[in-house]
Amino acid sequence: MTNSSRQIIYVEIDEEVTSIFDRIKNIQKKEIWLVVPRKGVLFQSAVNLKILKKKLSEQKKKLIIVTTDRNGQHLAERSGLPVMSRVEVEKTEAPSDETPQMKIQPIQARPNIIPEEETPKRFSEKKISIRELIQEFRLKDRKHKTSSESPVSSFHFVRPSRKFLMLILIASVGLFMLIGYIALPSATVYIRPKFDNIDFTVNVILADKRKNQTLLRENQPHVIASEVVSTTTKQTKIFNTASKEFDGKNATGKIKIVNTSDDPWDLKEGTRFQTEDGLVFRIPKGVVVPPRERDEAGNASPGTLVSYTEADPFDIYGEPIGGRGNIPPARFIIPGLSKYNQRLIWGESEEAMAGGVTSYRFVVTGDDIRAAEKQIENNLILMAKEDLRTYIDEVNKLNQSRLVLLDDSRYLKIKLTDLRYSEDLEGSYQEKFEVFAKIEAEGVAFDAEQLFTVLKKELSTRTHPDMRLRENSLTQDNITYEVIDEDELSGQIKITATIVGIEEFDIDSSTVAGARFGTRVKEKILGLSIEEAENLVGNFSEVDAVEIKTWPLWIDKVPRVPEGIEIKVMKN
Repeated sequence: MTNSSRQIIYVEIDEEVTSIFDRIKNIQKKEIWLVVPRKGVLFQSAVNLKILKKKLSEQKKKLIIVTTDRNGQHLAERSGLPVMSRVEVEKTEAPSDETPQMKIQPIQARPNIIPEEETPKRFSEKKISIRELIQEFRLKDRKHKTSSESPVSSFHFVRPSRKFLMLILIASVGLFMLIGYIALPSATVYIRPKFDNIDFTVNVILADKRKNQTLLRENQPHVIASEVVSTTTKQTKIFNTASKEFDGKNATGKIKIVNTSDDPWDLKEGTRFQTEDGLVFRIPKGVVVPPRERDEAGNASPGTLVSYTEADPFDIYGEPIGGRGNIPPARFIIPGLSKYNQRLIWGESEEAMAGGVTSYRFVVTGDDIRAAEKQIENNLILMAKEDLRTYIDEVNKLNQSRLVLLDDSRYLKIKLTDLRYSEDLEGSYQEKFEVFAKIEAEGVAFDAEQLFTVLKKELSTRTHPDMRLRENSLTQDNITYEVIDEDELSGQIKITATIVGIEEFDIDSSTVAGARFGTRVKEKILGLSIEEAENLVGNFSEVDAVEIKTWPLWIDKVPRVPEGIEIKVMKN
């Protein structure tokens, strides 16, 4: 197509669609080439291009977009408009008096005067705003929907997708933040402040609330209300009978007693001879074992004596021997002698022991009953402590209180009020027997949270001005106390309580001390290398450990402006 049938219009970068339409609506050419620069306002939305296309199509004009803007090309193609990246011009021959190449002349300044014949005519028509244009297209779109037989083509306005716009907005914000994050170098100084244990001890009076109502109404800080709590604990326990009565037969046999000393050895009646397994045999009567003898050549031979022996009913562990005493030849020690003497004299059996028969029955003895009494009483004392704590927990739930039991055995009063078992229990033959017992327990309870509050408040006043208490280091588990005095008549118990916590230097920028510390750190490390800055900050008296991280990662120096430095506390 020749240049005579088209009109090329150059669009400004900030020119609105209404201004463009006003420029081209009265042009008589049927083909409009619209040259749009990159990032032109026209390419902000496909709606702009669709408006121009529809409006020019009503005037039987064809719109062609010429641009190198990729986004603009994409929007134009979506709107159904032809797109070119440059304007094509027809090749013409140069005049004979000029070279075939285009003659290039320098740009000359011309007077700012418009010839009279070229003076622009002022249009009598009113300019159409973008709002009026959109309203007109919406009206036509509704008419088109209600009357499909209308021969006049209607204009369709396409509303952009909200999701698409939101996606574009989020992507733009994210891109902006990413550019700012990369473009602005920053450094984060992670510091673990130096810390130390701190403790405080205070004397506190636990005042019985029934006897000290006037004192408690004064709300003195070191006076805490206390009260007496009591419970009754019962238990019926079955015990195993430990004692046994042997009614079997004891094994018997002969034993040779060997004496390697130079003196005769006198052994009394009933002297025990014991095996490695703890089986015990006894000689029925006393004997004298001869000493060792030497022959003419000087060779010594031990003195020996053979004696009858019988097994005990029970071994050293209290278990019946009976048939277990039928043992083969074995070596015996005399347990009543010292270790040294046991190497000088011992027993040996050259034949197996025989005749042992195992048979026994359980019998309840006085020792069994006394052991059961002691055990059930100890059990009840432990149970009574737990019952008191359980009772206090129930009181706390009911009254919304925070009582705890005073953990001191002097103030845990326990009384055994009942102990029962069968009258004919002792001497009876039974493997198990039953004992019933009842205990009354009484203790002192006080408000642990109030004691914790008093100690925490006192401890906070003892910290250094540039330090603070580490909150998670202060718990009720870190409190210890000891009773130092008691006035039973007035119902007052004096205790000395100690709380232990951790104080550390305050580097929190929200506090005065922390802000002052942060300013000092930033002033010292501006522009230093990471290694230099870490060494410098690490030597501060307030710092236990330091680590500096920069962004972007390839930055190896601290920023030169304080605003680019952030100070944080190490988490670990």
